[in-house]
Amino acid sequence: MADLVYLSDAWIAALDEVAANHQGLQAAAVGATLVVEYRVASDPPALWHIIFNQGKVRVRAGPADEPDAWFEARAAAAQALFDGSLDPLRAVIDGDLSIGGDPRRLLDHREILDGIGDVFAGVRAATIAADS
Repeated sequence: MADLVYLSDAWIAALDEVAANHQGLQAAAVGATLVVEYRVASDPPALWHIIFNQGKVRVRAGPADEPDAWFEARAAAAQALFDGSLDPLRAVIDGDLSIGGDPRRLLDHREILDGIGDVFAGVRAATIAADS
């Protein structure tokens, strides 16, 4: 996988391709309906979302029509969360990450969400900062 610039169209497309073709993720998402939006507070703001819909998983650029839950972080924190160098709980405690919508929906689908890090490992490894 060639270098992917964080938050670029190619980066979103790579996330989508992995999600749409990962058999384990698709199987885990059977029976699930969940939309999670990721908001990066930058100038301009960057938004993307993951749709889990009855065994199909897609990643799309832009805001979701009706996200069940959302995460918002400043650009540096968002990238650190994605690359794994910032612990999500630490980010919430320190005020670097906020959560909105209905967090209970995330708990209802925890088994799916816990595995996302492994699903996107290849994209994570190929991701470079936007200013690189």
